Amino acid sequence: MTEDYFRKEIEKHIGPIQSITPIEKGFSIEKKFKITTDKGDYLLRVSSIKSLGIKTQEFELMRKLHKIGVRCNTPIIMFSNDSQESVYAVYSFLPGIDAEDNIATMPEELQYKSGIEAGMDLKRINSLCFETTDWKNRKWKKHEYYVSQYFEQNYRFENDKKVLKFIEMYYDTSEAAKDQLQHDDFHLGNIILNNQGYVGVLDFNRYDWGDPLHEFVKLEWFTWPVSEVFARGQIEGYFGKRQIDDKDCLQISVYIAMSILSTIVWTLKFHPHTWIEIEAKMRMILDHFDYFESVRPKWAA
Repeated sequence: MTEDYFRKEIEKHIGPIQSITPIEKGFSIEKKFKITTDKGDYLLRVSSIKSLGIKTQEFELMRKLHKIGVRCNTPIIMFSNDSQESVYAVYSFLPGIDAEDNIATMPEELQYKSGIEAGMDLKRINSLCFETTDWKNRKWKKHEYYVSQYFEQNYRFENDKKVLKFIEMYYDTSEAAKDQLQHDDFHLGNIILNNQGYVGVLDFNRYDWGDPLHEFVKLEWFTWPVSEVFARGQIEGYFGKRQIDDKDCLQISVYIAMSILSTIVWTLKFHPHTWIEIEAKMRMILDHFDYFESVRPKWAA
């Protein structure tokens, strides 16, 4: 991280580097660093050269998001270094505190206000469209893969066949006019706050194009259990009202049901050390939905 080429290239844009500190949080295979200069702090993301095309698209996409008012890291410079087989991307740094770890200490009025602002930001993100219309077909193929993987391992959850039947009966295969941009990891763990509330959202590296209602799967898993008030605020900020229509509730519930299978497979394969926590969340979801006899999330009422 101290090679001359790397430092000179970045210092052209942000000035002399004082320090580079690793950022350890998260599951991304990217390496992340906080760069401190006389001008302030910056975010550095380092990826494999194999991902150059994908990271270039992500960088340009975040330029577009910043222009339409999304509160995210501002792209500054991206370059590759073939000898190091790496892609470097420098962004502005969102100052503040981690929402997941700190929101419970805030007054409920501020939690709710932050949720509204986050929901409005998510709506802006989803406002971008792509020419494709194949997300629902791709999503179903992924689901079939996870179902096959689920039955190849030893773990089973109660009433799994009932949940699978619910998905098969109610998965909406109709294509949208265009697929819309999905952050696809929008939850408190990727949100920054300060003492005034919502600052912005991080980590667009899992973005996709498809049904924006899929965004609310992460709200069920990771936001509602931490701050019910924020979750309700996010709904109002996104939909402009506190209650979601029955049709949207059904579609979101199908996506949540699908996530049960994919989460089991993904966690046991890649992060088994988190299984106890994830299984507890999963059981809470299954109990609330009564194995999807009910299709209205608590935060949708």
